Amino acid sequence: MSLLVFAGASQFAMVQLFSDQAPTAIVVASVLFINLRHLLMATSLRAELRRLPIGGRLFAAFFLTDESFAMATGHFRRGGRSLAYYFTFAISLYVVWNLATLAGIVIGSAIGDPRRLGVDFAITATFTGIVVLAIRRPGDAVIALVAALIAGSFALAGASTVAVITAGALAPLIAVFVRR
Repeated sequence: MSLLVFAGASQFAMVQLFSDQAPTAIVVASVLFINLRHLLMATSLRAELRRLPIGGRLFAAFFLTDESFAMATGHFRRGGRSLAYYFTFAISLYVVWNLATLAGIVIGSAIGDPRRLGVDFAITATFTGIVVLAIRRPGDAVIALVAALIAGSFALAGASTVAVITAGALAPLIAVFVRR
């Protein structure tokens, strides 16, 4: 799955839904819904990627993740114009993700419960880092805090999958409200 679906949240959701024996249509719809945020990211990068032919843009889209988007956005905000930066980071991330997946297959059972070692916090730490690096103005901090409160509330209520989806969907709306 990691070779064909380069989207961690979607992979985790798929595994959970398949293990719960959810119908395939529900799995596909869930994955599409989770990844709708990629449309916003792609739209944001459109000005930089439009100089690529359609095949190049589709290639870039496959490697678009929250992490590669954050790094590319930072690069372009600092005045960088090279698409090599995006592709180097994004493809490297893909390779590392798949090597880590392979390592998980080989030695994952030796870890046991990932919570025991704090491994389950890695995704939270990654997204926290992305958000912190993206904050440029006080309004950005407000957006991040409100989205975190929304996600945290849902997670504490036992709806962690809904927390990610809801906070991710509401963050752009919060941004529009805060900036007005």
